Amino acid sequence: MTMTTPDENEGVVVNEDPEVAVEVAALAAEPVPREMTWAIRLIIGLIAFSAVVVVVMVVRSDDLVRAWAEGNASAKRILETEGLDALINPPTDNRISAPAFIAPAITLFGVMAIMMGVLAVFLRNGFEWSRITITFLVFISAVASVGGILTGPPVLISVLTAIAIVIAAALLVVMWLPANTRYIHPPHRVRGVEIDD
Repeated sequence: MTMTTPDENEGVVVNEDPEVAVEVAALAAEPVPREMTWAIRLIIGLIAFSAVVVVVMVVRSDDLVRAWAEGNASAKRILETEGLDALINPPTDNRISAPAFIAPAITLFGVMAIMMGVLAVFLRNGFEWSRITITFLVFISAVASVGGILTGPPVLISVLTAIAIVIAAALLVVMWLPANTRYIHPPHRVRGVEIDD
């Protein structure tokens, strides 16, 4: 086995030292750390729990509209005088109507679940860009979730969303633990040693 390491003065220096070869081979064969396994489990858990939140939103969609109407004076007046159906299916185009909560929630969940699932595979295989992308997606989702809680949805949806935010925060912490960083950037990659067959 021939090892090559970059050298500032001469381009490439061949290193045939068996000890270095054994060390690099051992690092390359290093098993996945349990912290990475936990990160993958948290991604799966976050996707599953987010599915539960979306199902609850679908089941409690009328409660979402009522909660929205409580914060909007015109909508509240229509709700009190004409009922919930007048907000969901207004009789004319120029009347206030409830925003669509369910279709965007399902679409966002579907897109995020697929992206997180694919990125989890790359993360498990040690790709740094996937860890950065997952971090960005989780952060944006958490910010959107906090915004959703601030709009005053029903208590059950607020509690479930808060739990999802806690799972997301745990994922970020676990994903960036030193053991995962060492797995993604093993010492032989950091030192610039490459195996040349």
